[in-house]
Amino acid sequence: MKLNMPVTVQIIEKALCKIFNHDVAFAIPPLHRPYAWTADQAGELLSDLLAALGNNSQPVEQIHPFFLGAVTLIKEEDPPDVDLVDGQQRLTALTILLAVLRAAVQSKSAAALAG
Repeated sequence: MKLNMPVTVQIIEKALCKIFNHDVAFAIPPLHRPYAWTADQAGELLSDLLAALGNNSQPVEQIHPFFLGAVTLIKEEDPPDVDLVDGQQRLTALTILLAVLRAAVQSKSAAALAG
């Protein structure tokens, strides 16, 4: 981020699919602590997400939004660079969760094709 530039603060509600996509490249500033969540903390996040999803009786589009918590980003003028200022632990845990889910789906799909 360039110094002495006017700063505009915007508070925007965004779906995770708008954050985890090819239009955003996260950078974690060097002064931030490394990922430190334990399995208990990540498990609590997963439990909260599953509870928000309910019992599969309604389509995903009709499920009420789940408030993940505030995430603070500093966006440069030129996309896709974004500095992650706050929310690093949650977004890192979600990235790990999404990677595990992707691997599980790929494995299940491969097994079905080999079937």
